[in-house]
Amino acid sequence: MKKIILLMSLFFVGMTFAQNESAGSIATSITTPGPIPGETFRFGPGLVTQLDAGLGFGFTNDRWFSMGRLNTGSQTVYGMRFQLPNRAITMGYQDLGDANPRIQWIGAGSFASSDLEFRVANSFTSTSSTLVATMTNDGETFFGTPFSLSNRAKVGIDFGNTINFSRTGLAINNTVSASGTLASRTGISIQNSGATTSKTGIRVRGSGSGSSNLGVSVNLIGSTNNSGVESFVYVNPAGNTFGVKATAAYFLNTPLTGFGAAVQGFARTVPNLFAGYFDGNVFTTGMYLPSDEKLKKDIKVEENALEKLVQLNTVTYNFKELKELNLPREKQHGFLAQNLEEVFPELIMEINKPVYDKDNKQTGTFAYKAVNYNGMISVLASSLKELNEKSEKRIQQLEKESLQLNDKIEILEAKIASLTGEDASMSETLNAQNNNESEFSMEQNKPNPFTNRTVINYTLPRNTNATISVVDLSGKFVRDYNISGEKGQLVINSSEIGKGIFVYALISNDEVIMTKKMIVR
Repeated sequence: MKKIILLMSLFFVGMTFAQNESAGSIATSITTPGPIPGETFRFGPGLVTQLDAGLGFGFTNDRWFSMGRLNTGSQTVYGMRFQLPNRAITMGYQDLGDANPRIQWIGAGSFASSDLEFRVANSFTSTSSTLVATMTNDGETFFGTPFSLSNRAKVGIDFGNTINFSRTGLAINNTVSASGTLASRTGISIQNSGATTSKTGIRVRGSGSGSSNLGVSVNLIGSTNNSGVESFVYVNPAGNTFGVKATAAYFLNTPLTGFGAAVQGFARTVPNLFAGYFDGNVFTTGMYLPSDEKLKKDIKVEENALEKLVQLNTVTYNFKELKELNLPREKQHGFLAQNLEEVFPELIMEINKPVYDKDNKQTGTFAYKAVNYNGMISVLASSLKELNEKSEKRIQQLEKESLQLNDKIEILEAKIASLTGEDASMSETLNAQNNNESEFSMEQNKPNPFTNRTVINYTLPRNTNATISVVDLSGKFVRDYNISGEKGQLVINSSEIGKGIFVYALISNDEVIMTKKMIVR
């Protein structure tokens, strides 16, 4: 009896602590549908589990495996679960009604920050393997070595929910050094081909509040030639083409108190370093340059600008056709840099443009001189001011000389009138002239002085042709104006005679009928 009790006890202990356990009876035959070829065992609907360590199927201290269908009360889970203490991985459907299967890993306690790894190995007996990809518990994915401060992933995708930390949506790290003509490295290569309505290589959108919103950030260092963004666009003659297109939009009706720019360039003001360099024509609908007094020091009034300006030679020219530069083909007006450099060396800069071959390798440099034409504006303005001041002084001097001349003429006329011996003959002569001049008249020009144009009213005898001649104060002939008709007007433009004090005379049949003075400012 004791033996029987002992055997029964051993049986129940074996049943209790055995690795295989069934909640129902074990099938002794395979029912329909028929067995699959090679099938040796079949389970009915339900859940197959294996308890590897522990006293139950718990989550904190036990180690177990399950496969099949599990009803949790609120949903029916279908798949596999591998459970270790405080950590597990499941594969399958969260619910039989779900359309998408899932791989899910769980961590608690010290394993709350555990990651999911994808590895590859070449041995069935060794535990060594190579890490291919890692998915972190906050939503990041790395292909290759996971991200760390000392070792970056080859490719990293950051779509986690960790807050208060910086995030990078896609990180690519090409760090393996190589040499040779074919040893190139491309972070992202996108081919958008095929006939479609619209194609976009990369689209970046940012929204939400924050102190900074940056679409594309480029940081290059170390190479001989660095290009942050390079664009090549084939021009379609029937459409519109832009190598780089940028828009800074503002649609509100309130004044803009911040600062905005569609394109911003920054470069230190050192030779051969430019915030923007364009090889070809540039068009703009507006341009402003910094000129605030608070930005400047050592301010001095431009002096002797006219004296310097007359040393320059203005020329017309056509640019040569050069492979190094894309220069305009139209006729040009301007200065020669070498001539301008002799007078205003601060307005000249030496440019050294790199020259590349068809494989985009630098083969040398092309040096040429460039002119700061904006710097000539103040020189021209100062020269015009000096010229105006000299003209005003000359006009004032001529007016003074004219008054002095009038005084001398009046004195001479008085002396002539006092000569009694010639009174009779002079009277007869003057009477004859008065009879002759009675049908001639020439009024004082209006306005006088004038700047642009003036008008002279005149009267002539019938069927008479005459001339109004203009001479300067030295008696030098300037210009003749033929007039006709009994009454008329003569319009004189300052561009026809110049500036200064002039005498104009009405002449008929080679006889001076009368004279007057006019002043052109």
